Amino acid sequence: MSFFKEQIERDVSAVFINLEEFGEKKLVNGREMNVVIDDNELLERDKSKLMSAETVGTYKSRRLLYVSQADYGARPAVGSFLTLGTNRYRVNGCTDEAGIYAIELEAVRS
Repeated sequence: MSFFKEQIERDVSAVFINLEEFGEKKLVNGREMNVVIDDNELLERDKSKLMSAETVGTYKSRRLLYVSQADYGARPAVGSFLTLGTNRYRVNGCTDEAGIYAIELEAVRS
């Protein structure tokens, strides 16, 4: 492995998911992990695509979760379910961004 890739792996926890900066401890699928939740990034991502039609009487609760690939494990499949704290979400998408999963979550609430 190259020095650059090794440095990125070290930076995932030491810099990006640092608890003294933006990171926080959350239960993800029943296991405590350091994560970053960035719901504002969802607004930026939505600017490039159209929002789907809403159903009367319901709303979508959406989250964008960043978590270390090493902590989380296998990449979650689109359509699978993920529990964040006590809330259950469906995985809308997941990208691997240099050892960090960016997981888009959605739950329909009424």
